[in-house]
Amino acid sequence: MANVRVDIDALKNALSITLVAERLGHQVVRGKFRCPYAMRHAHGDRTPSVSISESRGIFNCWVCPDVHGDVIKLVEISKNLDFKGAVNWLQNEFGMPQSFDLAAQSVTPDLQNGEASPLIKVVHKTPEPEIDPILRTKIILAFFEMLSPVEGSPAAPWLVKRRIFKKTWEKMRLRFITDYDKVNRELLNRFGLEVLQKAGLFNDNGNLRYYKHRLLFPYLDSKVIPRFFQARSIEPDTQPKELNLRGQVPFPFHVSLLNGEPGWIYLCEGCVDTLTMIDRGFPAVGIPGVKSFKFEWANLFKNKRVIVCLDQDEAGRAGARLVLEMLQKAGVEASLYGEGITVEGFQMSEGQDINSWFGGKK
Repeated sequence: MANVRVDIDALKNALSITLVAERLGHQVVRGKFRCPYAMRHAHGDRTPSVSISESRGIFNCWVCPDVHGDVIKLVEISKNLDFKGAVNWLQNEFGMPQSFDLAAQSVTPDLQNGEASPLIKVVHKTPEPEIDPILRTKIILAFFEMLSPVEGSPAAPWLVKRRIFKKTWEKMRLRFITDYDKVNRELLNRFGLEVLQKAGLFNDNGNLRYYKHRLLFPYLDSKVIPRFFQARSIEPDTQPKELNLRGQVPFPFHVSLLNGEPGWIYLCEGCVDTLTMIDRGFPAVGIPGVKSFKFEWANLFKNKRVIVCLDQDEAGRAGARLVLEMLQKAGVEASLYGEGITVEGFQMSEGQDINSWFGGKK
């Protein structure tokens, strides 16, 4: 039966418990969701009592002593299934990562009750060049669990100097790599170098890429789950200043504002400018750079009135016109900042960006 444990562990390690919980219908917000047995709780567990540890792949209800376990147990409880049924549900819902498939065969007896038990075995395939997106999200979630809040870190005064404050750090879940060596080691122990390189976190030398870029801006989806991130150096002489996670950018920064409801949106260049606008109460989303806007993103802006306000330099103006053209081709009402459109009546001067315009110091 030793092979069963190894192979079930392979299944669990390949899945994100957060994404599984979402697929089961639980509304996961900031690593918590309401207990499946809400009737046991005061007020129906209005304040969610179940916590998820993505890095450990487990969940725990702080009220119900029997509501805890791994991703398979979560399926058992949520779907009222036995162990085999839960494994089958996971196979059907998620499929398997490219590196292996799971197949059930009744070949070994259960030593406790004498009945046949399924043996889950690994069938190896030639790895595909791209990592499975579910596994990649799992790694990003585990990575962020290892990081520190901005408050109390060297990033806090750096952000304050740029006029970006605590309320925005917390809202947008900014994080800082305090102990690089520990995070580097824990990721390697958990996932292995090959997978981490495919996920885009580790370099060809076998190390976490963000040794100098320790301030992280997560790209949160509509359910506050980080799917991508940009990393920033807070040292003035580091080049480049920003370092993206390798791979495709899935959506604009602060995409939750693109909800289909009518309203204004300011489209900014980079996370710092976007955070500057958010800190002042403006509805803002960001793109990583002037050439990074994708035409398929234009439909996300439906029903919005968009002001494209990239950096006021030659590259920024050229990029802004390209973005404007893509938005207008998609039927989105959009204007360029500076062409009859300003923010609070002020006009950026040549070479300025949003952050410097609001008083941010580099």
